[in-house]
Amino acid sequence: MELGPPQRRMSFRLVIRKVEPPYSDSLLDELDWICKSLGFYEEIDKDKTAAAVFRILVMASERGEALSSTAIADRVNMSRGAVINHLNNLVRSGLIEKHGRFYVARSSSVYRTIEELEDDIDRIFERMKQRARQIDAKFRQRIEQ
Repeated sequence: MELGPPQRRMSFRLVIRKVEPPYSDSLLDELDWICKSLGFYEEIDKDKTAAAVFRILVMASERGEALSSTAIADRVNMSRGAVINHLNNLVRSGLIEKHGRFYVARSSSVYRTIEELEDDIDRIFERMKQRARQIDAKFRQRIEQ
């Protein structure tokens, strides 16, 4: 299947939490820790389905596979509507991309996905710092008048 261009948003919402890393070397525990650090485990998501959706997409993307919402729903044993809600949140967070009716992880590896998010955040903060310098300069001008 050929994928169309990704639906990337100019803005995104990402939650970063300080979470104690796991004591085990289990792949699932490590990925769960990343998901917790990225705010996927909310009180309302008791079954950790958002993280399960992300995990399935990461594993599929590492194999070069894109998945439809129906295929993901089948794999996590959830309704397609519930999966679409999680997918929309993951797209909004910048962690996954939508190509037509298929979804993929933003990058082919978890590490690269985190690097890309870091780059996005760095660009946002650089813009904010530039504006902050301009604001400070305007404040100084008003004080000097």
